[in-house]
Amino acid sequence: MRGFLFWRGVPQRSDPVTARSLYPLIVCAGVGALAYALVRTVGEVDAITDPFFALTALFFVIAATVLLIVVTDPVNTPVRFLGFGVVIAAANLASVAASLGTWGVPGHFWQNWGPLVIGVFILAFSEFRPGRDLALATVVSCFVVGAMAGLQTALGPADGVLPFSSSIIAVIPVVLFGVGASVFSYRLSLGLSRVAETAAREQSGLSRRVRIRLRELLRESGREALSVELVPFLEGVLERGEVTEADAARARRISALLRSVIITDMGLPWLERLARAHPGDLVVHDDTALADRFTMEQKVALRALLAALLAARAEQLGSAPGEAPEAPGAAGAAARAAAAALEPPHVRVNGVGRHRSVFVRAPFDGGDTAVRSQFGTAITVMNSVFGRANVTVGGGELRMLFAYEPESSIPS
Repeated sequence: MRGFLFWRGVPQRSDPVTARSLYPLIVCAGVGALAYALVRTVGEVDAITDPFFALTALFFVIAATVLLIVVTDPVNTPVRFLGFGVVIAAANLASVAASLGTWGVPGHFWQNWGPLVIGVFILAFSEFRPGRDLALATVVSCFVVGAMAGLQTALGPADGVLPFSSSIIAVIPVVLFGVGASVFSYRLSLGLSRVAETAAREQSGLSRRVRIRLRELLRESGREALSVELVPFLEGVLERGEVTEADAARARRISALLRSVIITDMGLPWLERLARAHPGDLVVHDDTALADRFTMEQKVALRALLAALLAARAEQLGSAPGEAPEAPGAAGAAARAAAAALEPPHVRVNGVGRHRSVFVRAPFDGGDTAVRSQFGTAITVMNSVFGRANVTVGGGELRMLFAYEPESSIPS
């Protein structure tokens, strides 16, 4: 039952790219539920006994649709329980208001559009919330819908239907959609948990093999350095039979070179190595090497975001990442001047107590739509592995802040 009761992380965190690709379908589901409520309300206008409650029901459906679109947006996610609860509460209020708007109409629980709309909204969250939350929403919604249908039958005109029977009939759409959403979420989370466990085992074995291969490479690099420069130097000293001041200076230089290659370069933080691989195109501020303590998922996500920023910078400069613009004459001078004037992306990693944050800023002339188009997937992945994020664009600059606390779990 771990995929149902012991939720290890919403599927969107485990598979944010899929969540982004499914987002248009979720928007269509919300808009479709709203359109269905409007059509049913207009088509049964003669059965409305209280226009105020009928309009209130439509207001709550509109609110639930807007909230659904906002809280499930992959760029602003992960979806918290509060956002999920507010959407389902708005859908239930819409159903209650719709029942009050047709109060006293015999057998109207057959035509009430509220249960179907509630079921659609619960189903829309099947990829974002654990099965326990979806099951809880289904039970609460069934109670609300069933109670309203039963009261409407018991207190209204006699139509030959028992209140219990009307309650059972009314909750059928909620039960069908709610159970389907809960089972889907359970199976998905269970499958992702198993994949994560398998990946962790494979990563552990891969790390061990990489360490072994790294030791072999270090030995090979040491032998190569000895054969290329050190061995000829020693042979020259043996042939002369004496050690001169020049030999001592050359020996010190060789020693420093070996230490630099084998120790210093290998010991550089990975962000610093990335910055050295793109001189002039990326500025890194990580004095205490906090980025080395990120999880593998966080490192991969941050590297992907920086790669997207470097690609955007290269596109602006008209060159490949890490390459200076090359063009003859005045055109080349203008391109190099533009490269010098365009500030490179800056990455700053900070740590205060247990709190860790990554602040990224880069020149950007577009607006929110351009950010979503160019960096939406990378930002979604960063959100999924860090947990707290803030992305703003304005004044020709894109600013992104991602934060988390290593010792505490990311809130769901």
